[in-house]
Amino acid sequence: MYLPHYAHTLPGKTEEQWEPLFTAFGEAADECQRERCKKCEEMHPDHGHLNKVAFWTAKFASEMFLANSPESTNAHQWGYLTGLWHDLGKFSVEFQNRLKGSALPVDHSTAGAIHSLEIKSFGPLISYLIAGHHAGLADGSSLFAERLKKEIPDWLANALTSGIPLEIALPIPPLTRSHAGNDAMAFMLRLFFSCLVDADFLTTEAFMNQDQAKLRAEWSADIIAKMLPVFEKHLSTKFANAENSPVNRARENVRQVCFNAGSCAPGFFSLTVPTGGGKTLSSLLFALRHAHLHGHRRIIYVIPFTSIIRQNADVFRDAFADLSKELGREIILEHHSKFEAKPSPEDNEQDLQRLASENWNAPIIVTTNVQFFESLFANRTSSCRKLHRIARSVIILDEAQALPSRLLHPILRSLTCLVKDFGCTAVLCTATQPALDHRDSFTIGIPSLEITPIIKDEATLFQTLKRVDPTNLGALDDAALIDHIIKNSPHGCLLILNTTKAAQTLHQKLSPYLTALHLSARMCPSHIIEVLEQAKDLRAQNQPVALVSTQLIEAGVDISFPVVYRAECGLDSFAQAAGRCNRNGELESLGKIGKVYLFAPSDHPIPAGLSDIASAAAITRSQVLPNFSQSDLLDLPAIRAYFEQAIWQAGAKTKLWDDQGIVSGGMPCFDPKDTSKNWALAYKFKTAAEKFRLIDSATHPVLIPWGEKGKALGEELRSLAKQGRFPNRSHYRRAQQFTVQVYEHEWISLKASLTLLFEEAVAILTHPENDYHPCTGLKRANSPDNPNAFIL
Repeated sequence: MYLPHYAHTLPGKTEEQWEPLFTAFGEAADECQRERCKKCEEMHPDHGHLNKVAFWTAKFASEMFLANSPESTNAHQWGYLTGLWHDLGKFSVEFQNRLKGSALPVDHSTAGAIHSLEIKSFGPLISYLIAGHHAGLADGSSLFAERLKKEIPDWLANALTSGIPLEIALPIPPLTRSHAGNDAMAFMLRLFFSCLVDADFLTTEAFMNQDQAKLRAEWSADIIAKMLPVFEKHLSTKFANAENSPVNRARENVRQVCFNAGSCAPGFFSLTVPTGGGKTLSSLLFALRHAHLHGHRRIIYVIPFTSIIRQNADVFRDAFADLSKELGREIILEHHSKFEAKPSPEDNEQDLQRLASENWNAPIIVTTNVQFFESLFANRTSSCRKLHRIARSVIILDEAQALPSRLLHPILRSLTCLVKDFGCTAVLCTATQPALDHRDSFTIGIPSLEITPIIKDEATLFQTLKRVDPTNLGALDDAALIDHIIKNSPHGCLLILNTTKAAQTLHQKLSPYLTALHLSARMCPSHIIEVLEQAKDLRAQNQPVALVSTQLIEAGVDISFPVVYRAECGLDSFAQAAGRCNRNGELESLGKIGKVYLFAPSDHPIPAGLSDIASAAAITRSQVLPNFSQSDLLDLPAIRAYFEQAIWQAGAKTKLWDDQGIVSGGMPCFDPKDTSKNWALAYKFKTAAEKFRLIDSATHPVLIPWGEKGKALGEELRSLAKQGRFPNRSHYRRAQQFTVQVYEHEWISLKASLTLLFEEAVAILTHPENDYHPCTGLKRANSPDNPNAFIL
């Protein structure tokens, strides 16, 4: 007699209401999958968990490729088999007893991984996915030598009785490039792992939490087609009354060129537009038209700095506000890891944005380099779940020059896999185009013929948008610098330093002479926004103001000064600083041009800990300044020369642009030469995830009770803690605007000044009136106003 087997229970429900594990339909157990029956598409409860996960995994996998292509067909089979077998261990008597109340833990994910080993040729690759669908992708050495040799409860007899197919052929891997390397295969496996994890999450949620599941919905296939005319209309309205100036004419030309380039075949593109040339909106216009014409599913905007992600996301939200309202869903998803919420038993929010962020189910994703690239090399289920949504996307890499040189090799390999094997288009979008094309001194680069420049005549555009006159002042101490500022910037200036200490010192020294404002990462985002608005207001009133800042202001902040001073740095940072000078060509009507000064602050040498800045400044000083006239420092030849030297030097210092040996070196993470007996052992997913870190040092968020809203949030969190309750995602999301990130050594020193709540998940500055300066933010150690504070 056949007894039913179950995958999940529901509290207070009888066995008949539990979720069946597998349901056989028709003559073949997988008939419903092959026929794509309507019941599965609606997550009908009549179907078993394995049926539904197999269906959705296969669907997600096939959709990573063009419909009806050989790759899509093969991917469907890989996904179907993976989903069908992922929970074979639940057929065991031991697991069924656990559902009925047994306290004994049962391993239910190893069974399918062991069974997959029997599939010829590529079965071991499926084993990685199934074994990791709870614990994460493992290294092959530990998976095959240890886990897959362990004793597990018998499941086979009950599985055979159920009618589940256990002998299915596995086609060749669906990689477009037949010659793709082993790291490309590993990349493919991560995306298939994403399909399985997402399908398993969604299927389980549909049974366990139907109210939340109903909030999820796939976007219509024509969503990009709907967005394109809306965005075109938005641009037309936004710039209808723009002044007919050379700058605005150049910006309009950039938009038109980007629109036209959207019809080009998918692949790699470069978009080199000087700062202030309107590349943010123009790149999105290109992406929308390109996606519409070539069937891409979404647009992913990748930004290097968390400080400007909200700014860009808001620009896009404004463009699609009416369409989002009409659809009842937010088109723009902003996702980064500035302040990640921890799971809370009381978090019952029905938050569509939170749900969308779990698997990137939105037409436009705005995210950070850290979130995007660390996810591509991740092995944990939560980080990998969204990866399958990246396939067949337009990826805009804003400020591509900010990609870390020490990880360029694995980064470029991953982008090549996305473009060559998974139907993506990648746009290297920057005001200072780095030299990422292949050449003798940069062998890991992208072949030049494979990169389509959207702007054909970049040199002319740079000349048209040239709004500043660069000058190198050489070494200046603080007294000489202040004297120069007073004499040469009567209408105000922007002063950018390399350290918070230097910025705070110059802010203090300038304050007696004119209105001085300060910006640095020692200030919480809400405070930073307030100061920026204050600076913009003073500028609009033509009041002289000196804004003293660290380099955070170079990250796309829309503000303009007639004069900008930049402490010694890489030429790319100098160009970014110049983008805050005469940004809109406003000095043209006065017959003037902006002034941008490079100087070496002798009273504030670059600290040893800032080696990247020191190296970049040394290249500018030794390789650029002697070889180019001052007036040509911001032209393309100088920028190209800088990047060629910077990238070449970085390669020499970082083991060929891969300092962790992830895809290169003697023992890379994905190399079949690791073993002569079993090539499948070559994959080191866990090791790669641990090694690939864009930010080396871990940081801790400290919540600053800044302003009325910050104080109210702090009190609210304290009240929750007293009641023994936990914060929800709304609290964490609001906290993003009031946090300052501190490094580990600083965190240890600071603990005595913090109120630690919820097992240290939340840290609130206890006495901001003492430890947080209203002008410069979190105080440093040994400063005269706070001898007990700490140093960055």
